[in-house]
Amino acid sequence: MHEISFIAGIMDTILAEAEKKGLTNITGAKISVGAMTGALPEYLEMYFREASKGTILENTVLDINIVPVAAECSYCKNIYEPDRANGYLCPACKSGSGRIVRGRDIVVDSLLCD
Repeated sequence: MHEISFIAGIMDTILAEAEKKGLTNITGAKISVGAMTGALPEYLEMYFREASKGTILENTVLDINIVPVAAECSYCKNIYEPDRANGYLCPACKSGSGRIVRGRDIVVDSLLCD
């Protein structure tokens, strides 16, 4: 159900950009959704359709790309996908000191307009 708050942020971002650029008919939006957000694309699309009714986004189609989680090892700087099976350790040096560098945000990448 947290997708509703994500949709509010997505719509605010798109509408602000549309106003800034004088856009009145946005037909599509490319969205990157980090896997760590837990947001499900089918719910994002459903709630977006409902929330956008009566706005310039009513006919906008979301193109959602799921971004996998990536961590960077604090010791060897290796970038890797954390894996529960190995205890989330860096596969290169076995350190447990990685920090998440990708996969926890939702970003509006681009807009398509008529």
